[in-house]
Amino acid sequence: MKRVLFATIIVLTGLFPACDDDMVYDHFETLPEGTWKWTDPREFKLQVEDTLSNHRIYVQLRHGTDYPYRNLYMFVHVKGPDGQNICDTVNIELAAADGRWIGKGSGKHRELRLLYRRQTRFAQAGPYVFTLEQGMRKPALPVTDIGIRIERENP
Repeated sequence: MKRVLFATIIVLTGLFPACDDDMVYDHFETLPEGTWKWTDPREFKLQVEDTLSNHRIYVQLRHGTDYPYRNLYMFVHVKGPDGQNICDTVNIELAAADGRWIGKGSGKHRELRLLYRRQTRFAQAGPYVFTLEQGMRKPALPVTDIGIRIERENP
């Protein structure tokens, strides 16, 4: 029985890295005290080499079920190697109209991944900085982690 379990674990371990071959970047920042303050933007720095492939860019967040609203506004700033800065306002729906949370999770915690941009081709190789900034009217919100994920799109 132990040999079968060990063999199963070895096989599954070998399979999982292949699942994320298209993942370019995936990082979460844990927010102090489980609170995202509007005075606390978070930066995500990455080095882009691939200027030929299209990419999907996701904004990710984790929040508690004590979050007081159905949505979250944030500002997404992207600064490329040439210094050009792009800013978007993003509205993330966290709960359905009937109050059910949209993200995955159990108990008091939820995680949500929102497709921010698709078919994005980076114009230049070099350093990029993604900055996420809380855009609600409340100075602090019960958001525990925020992040960026970038995946290469297959043709």
